Amino acid sequence: MLKTLPFLLALLVGQMHAQTPCDVFDHDGDNVVGANTWLHVLGDYGLEGGEPDVDGSGTVDVADVLAYIPHMGIQCPGTWLPMSSGYVLGVGLVEVAVHDNELAGLAGALPVGAVTYRLYAVLSEPSDRVLAMFGDDERPLELNTAGEFYGFGGVTGTTLLSDYQPLFDNFFPANAYSTWFSAGIELGWLDEWSMNTSMTQVTGDYDWEESQEPGQIALNDSIGGAFFGHDVMLGNWPEHSGLSLLGQFTVTDPSQFHGTVNLLVLTEDGTALEMAEGLAFDNDNLLVTGCTDESSYTFNPEATVANPEACLYAGDYNGDGVFTIDDFLQLLSQYGCLGCPEGDLDADGAVTVSDLLVFLGLLGG
Repeated sequence: MLKTLPFLLALLVGQMHAQTPCDVFDHDGDNVVGANTWLHVLGDYGLEGGEPDVDGSGTVDVADVLAYIPHMGIQCPGTWLPMSSGYVLGVGLVEVAVHDNELAGLAGALPVGAVTYRLYAVLSEPSDRVLAMFGDDERPLELNTAGEFYGFGGVTGTTLLSDYQPLFDNFFPANAYSTWFSAGIELGWLDEWSMNTSMTQVTGDYDWEESQEPGQIALNDSIGGAFFGHDVMLGNWPEHSGLSLLGQFTVTDPSQFHGTVNLLVLTEDGTALEMAEGLAFDNDNLLVTGCTDESSYTFNPEATVANPEACLYAGDYNGDGVFTIDDFLQLLSQYGCLGCPEGDLDADGAVTVSDLLVFLGLLGG
């Protein structure tokens, strides 16, 4: 369910008092909405009044942070980004591991029967980017399970992807399955980004992680909270092909795992925003990625999310979209094979001279 009205009202109220984002956020007058401004916003977070109170609610809350994030780094004067819709198709879980053996971990043993999932946003365009995942009392973010979320929060647990330390995996194998939020940042990018790159959270409660129930993670108070990547605000993010990582969640009892999240997404090649609220998921309806093109020999009829990279076509062995001499040499290696769809270009059940002739007609195309 998409509800853009609250955010639109926030921007409209802000623009009643100021014409540009700089009039709201450039408190030091340096003509850029930058790091000093961000420290100013964080310093006032949860306080009554203050310049960063964009929506005029009387408190600097998550709505004000969401108004700031898309404009981080702009040169003044700048303009408010317009709203769009239809780019966020939903969210869903992918099953990562079913744990048949007990694993030792910093946060205690990971029990037999636990299941690890990753939550993804399903986006319509590769250029769409998750800026933040958020929740408050009007738009709660809630995750619920029948058991517990393994390795979440606390001294030995994780909350954000950037808290995850893979060096511990060899000694505590359960560490790799800790629960964490990501909001668009992929695992492999942590090693490539600078030390300043990390996931960030803002919440109304200082001891937010400790206040959670064992089977629930929630951002649902009046001030609210959000997860986001600091460098994502500056335009640095990993590529995706329709699925953007929102977090990893290991539940000790997989008989029930469901939730609702809200996303702020950059759309239309970075020129607009979408506020997607009330996006629901559960582990009874898992995402299955794969090739959805029936003309491909790797077509997966069970796939619910298209992955073009999973599609392979007879004769195009290297997947570059054209038929070349390299492909022809691989086709020759299939010659005489029965039941080899990757080389059976005429679909007669065998790789024969007929298929070689078909390929020669395609060569270079």
